Amino acid sequence: MIDVAKIKEGRVKVTILSGFLGAGKTTLLNHIIRQNQDRRIAVLVNDFGEINIDNDLIESREEYKLNLTGGCICCTIQKDLLSSVINLMKQEEKPEYLIVECSGAADPSQVLNTLSSPFLKFHLNVDGLFTVVDAGRLIDIESKEHKSLVKRQIEAANLLILNKIDCINTGTLEKVKRFVRKISPGAVMLESIRCRIPVNLILGFKDLPELKAAPPNQSLDVHMPGARQHGSGPVKILPAVPVSGSSEADKPHDQVFESWSFTSGRPMGKKKFKELVEHICPDIIRAKGIVYWDDPDDPLVLFNLVGQWIDLEIYFQKKDLPLETRLVFIGNPGWKKQSNIEQQLIECVIGKSN
Repeated sequence: MIDVAKIKEGRVKVTILSGFLGAGKTTLLNHIIRQNQDRRIAVLVNDFGEINIDNDLIESREEYKLNLTGGCICCTIQKDLLSSVINLMKQEEKPEYLIVECSGAADPSQVLNTLSSPFLKFHLNVDGLFTVVDAGRLIDIESKEHKSLVKRQIEAANLLILNKIDCINTGTLEKVKRFVRKISPGAVMLESIRCRIPVNLILGFKDLPELKAAPPNQSLDVHMPGARQHGSGPVKILPAVPVSGSSEADKPHDQVFESWSFTSGRPMGKKKFKELVEHICPDIIRAKGIVYWDDPDDPLVLFNLVGQWIDLEIYFQKKDLPLETRLVFIGNPGWKKQSNIEQQLIECVIGKSN
């Protein structure tokens, strides 16, 4: 006789990380990995576009890491998500925890539906959907489509992390709390700076509200069309399982975001690149990546842009990365054509300027 209780007890615990572009999901994931001690954690990273920047930005020790690129796991590559998780469960030593980081354009309720499917219910226990909220930008979001997505991400969560509270005053923080609580009155709410929350607390909650799957007609479709490409990173990557012949990627989507990537194997002029980002197109919502520039001591730099906030940080984390620039830009429709950014970046490359 099958012992259903024993099977359920041995299921892998799943946490879904959600949040709008630049809210701090990757920061939270890195914090969990750094502070982890004895747990066997598998990490699944979803980054739409032609290159997977998040793979290089996520630190890896003994954790499994699995990538899904070229689409969003809440729509165009749902089947790949399902197949990849099944493949993960076939490993000789299964992880204790699976953390799924959604792209900033994802409706997490659809990811929850996929991971709660009958195919996985005896393998996974999806008990946490954590949405990271950028407290410094939430109230200022003007786009109707962007605000709808943020509300959906908040509404779907059973744990809300109000991040970047150091960037606002007490009055604004109270306004953010009222806004969030109105959307999600039952979720647990935590405040953070750079997502520094004790890992034992994050992965050890016992009394979170139960997660409920959303009906299919409540899904929110806010994605950009893009090529489906699957790649693997340099260290401990479990390859995603592509679904051949899938037509999902060819379906039209509301083009609320436009994504574009840039790569170069030649160094960028440090001064020129800094001047470029100081006057970057205001329609770019989020940009991130690794810049290879002409500094022999520190040739690789992390580039992060969230709204008007820009950061360039010397990159010490991975010594095995190739010397190349890999950048992803996400903005409002038409931003690339209006900004002339491609030519501006080419002019930053040493030996390529006109």
